[in-house]
Formats: sequence, structure tokens, C-alpha cells
Amino acid sequence: MIKSGPKYQTVFALSVFLILLFISFFFLLNSLLSNPEFFILKLILTPIVLVIALLILNKLIAGVKTIEAGNNQISVFHPISRKRIKLQIADILGWQEEVVKTKNGDFRETKILYAKKKVIKLSNKENTEYDRLVKYLRQKAKKKEVRNK
Repeated sequence: MIKSGPKYQTVFALSVFLILLFISFFFLLNSLLSNPEFFILKLILTPIVLVIALLILNKLIAGVKTIEAGNNQISVFHPISRKRIKLQIADILGWQEEVVKTKNGDFRETKILYAKKKVIKLSNKENTEYDRLVKYLRQKAKKKEVRNK
């Protein structure tokens, strides 16, 4: 049984960045209400910082998932919504691994397509046991792999 979850470093970095964004939002809001200097600039920056913080929060909440693979099935568990998806290997419509060369190494992302265009995304920078999971997919769902041209 292969268990893949979010990497601690990714969750920690997003959490720290999110905390800094919310702190800066509240400082901007406090400064906006108490100090009239640079009012227009603060009035523009405050909602921008809030929108960025909410987007990062959405990424953090939606991106936390645990994937288990074994016994010819893949199980995806979202702890925030308490939602579990169980897929048999036969239910997978297709999967693809994309590789992007970067300065620090390769960034690999795997997309698994199932039932009515729903997608599970995994990457080597965000998920543990990524290589084992791709190897499992290559063994069990080799015919459903979509090759890059």
C-alpha cells in the first residue's frame, strides 16, 4: 500500500506565507483607518493583499489530500471536507505525467483523469511517495497513460 500526502515543507511554507499576508492585511487596514497619509495607495493595496491571501488559503485547503494506492485501486481522502474518493484502476480514463526542467531539477506533475472529466493532480514537489505512485500507475494502468508528443 502506497500512501502519498502533502509534504511538510510545502504546507509549512504556504502557512507561513499566509500568516504574513494576513498580518500585512491587518496592518494595512489599521493604518488605513488611523492614518490619512498615502490613503489611496493603502486603499488599493488592502484588497489586493486580501485577495492574494484568500487565493493562497484556497490552495492550501484544497491541496491537502492523502492518496493511497494498492489492490488495484486508488483512494483519495480530503481531510478538510472529509470526502473520500475510491477509484478502481479500471475507472481511470487516462493519466499523464508532465516534466518541466527547472534550475533546481525536474518538476513532475501527474494528472489522473476519471469519471466525467474530474482530475487528481500530484507533483513531486508537493507530494510524498510521488515516484512510487507513478511507478504503480505505470504497472497497473500502463495502457491508459497518455504520452507527450
